[in-house]
Amino acid sequence: MRDVLVVGSTGSVGRETVRALTAAGIRPRALTRSRERARRTLGDVDLAVAPLRDAAGMADAVAGVDGIVMVHGATGDARPEDVDYGAVPAVLRALAGASPRIVLMTSMAVTHATGSWREAMHWKRRGERLLRASGLPATIVRPGWFDLQPDGWEALALEQGDATPVDSRRPVGRAQIAETIVQSLLCDEAVGCTFELFAAPGAAAQDWPSRFAALAHDRPGEVDGALDPREPPLHEEPDRLLDDLRALGAPGAWQAQLRR
Repeated sequence: MRDVLVVGSTGSVGRETVRALTAAGIRPRALTRSRERARRTLGDVDLAVAPLRDAAGMADAVAGVDGIVMVHGATGDARPEDVDYGAVPAVLRALAGASPRIVLMTSMAVTHATGSWREAMHWKRRGERLLRASGLPATIVRPGWFDLQPDGWEALALEQGDATPVDSRRPVGRAQIAETIVQSLLCDEAVGCTFELFAAPGAAAQDWPSRFAALAHDRPGEVDGALDPREPPLHEEPDRLLDDLRALGAPGAWQAQLRR
């Protein structure tokens, strides 16, 4: 693993991810809309300057990378449909058949979103579904609440099934998320895993391959995580997701679901 594109590079988790990649001897390439902001935020790193809707710019951004990390999220007036979800099809289209390792960060409670965050959660879940259907070697990380962990909580809990309610305040540090993302890129055992990530009391994790290997792996061709609820049915999803699924051209069990 030599070169990794970071989508959402100037955000709080993106900045930590750029640092963690560099510390691991991996060259980050930061996707940004603003060269000036990226330089102020990230310093002297390789930049790919392009909005998600710029097909040619996105193709240049993904060219030659070994991995892609997506830690983006809608801010300000941006719509979750266009950012939380929209980055996934933008990256998949730009790859044009290439198959780098991908790590997508979404959120805990993404399959049972309620409250004021529900629109963003729904679109994050749709991004997960599209990425799984692509068949690319991917890992999906669903962190808890950022940076609320007590002192001494250096260990990590990797859970599955999205059982944690959104208001439970289970924490995880941004630096812990970044380290997990880097290890997900480096460990083959992480491919095909969808998991929630929380801080826990104790020392930092060491044996990453064993921890990933112990997880239930997503079924090839399915759109949902291995232990996730199989809902809503695909035919009830918005046309934007259905059109992007059809455009993938990747065969899988999701096609039978779409015909129901």
